[in-house]
Amino acid sequence: MSILEVFPKLFNRRWWLTTLFVIAGVIVLIRLGFWQLDRLAQKRAINAHVAAVWKQEPFDLDANQLPSDLTQLEYRRVKVAGHFDYDHQIILADQSNGDAPGSVVVTPLQMADGRAILVARGWLPTGEDDPSRISQYNDPADASLVGLVQKTQMLPNGKPPTPPQTPQTKWYELNIAAIQPQMPYKLQPAFILQLPEDNRKPNQLPVRSEPLTLDEGEHFSYAIQWYSFSLILGIGYLFFVRTQELRDRRPKGELPESASAQPIEKSDGEMHAEVESATVSTAVTHSEGHA
Repeated sequence: MSILEVFPKLFNRRWWLTTLFVIAGVIVLIRLGFWQLDRLAQKRAINAHVAAVWKQEPFDLDANQLPSDLTQLEYRRVKVAGHFDYDHQIILADQSNGDAPGSVVVTPLQMADGRAILVARGWLPTGEDDPSRISQYNDPADASLVGLVQKTQMLPNGKPPTPPQTPQTKWYELNIAAIQPQMPYKLQPAFILQLPEDNRKPNQLPVRSEPLTLDEGEHFSYAIQWYSFSLILGIGYLFFVRTQELRDRRPKGELPESASAQPIEKSDGEMHAEVESATVSTAVTHSEGHA
């Protein structure tokens, strides 16, 4: 029976219900493949948008106020100049760089017009983030930098942390409202994540890195997998039905063609008995001939 002969049997009384389930499964698997391709298209569109915004001239924070809607500066670089106030420097604890634990050093930057904004200057490994050692990683006090504006951070439950009663050096969320009471000037309602300078070494402390990675993910390979599963299910079902139909066509007691074509192996005892039987038959024939 060829595969083409199987198709008419898929909707007979025996197979119609199973066939419907298989068709539904194939449709679902194909739909999952298209879903992954749709997500790939969305990812590519987002990457194109991010790349276009990133290439724009940095937003000049010295000449402009922060917009009330910070999403206007999402993926947009900003530039700012001012004076680092190392006397009020803090650290953002429990921050990792890959698998290495450490902290991010955060320093207020006072701008020429009197405004001040927190700057996350980079990551330090555990041990180097001790307050007694941080000063060796201070940049020149007068600085001009480029970074990304980040929203104030909240607790995992979405609520702001309670401001401490006394000034704290170690923080676990960079929440502007909670940090404000220990600062002698008004802070901007966001902070800047400082980007690495063009000539900065990747492992130079404090470590600064670009937080954006524009890749397409695994959506295309996932789509290929779903399409492959649909083919396996559909084609595998056809061969399964073909095998069952061929088995039912065979008369009871009849061996499969492959089995009947193979010689039956006999044991040494069976072969010896056959030889003796043949010898006896030959002897009887000879004796009858002489009589």
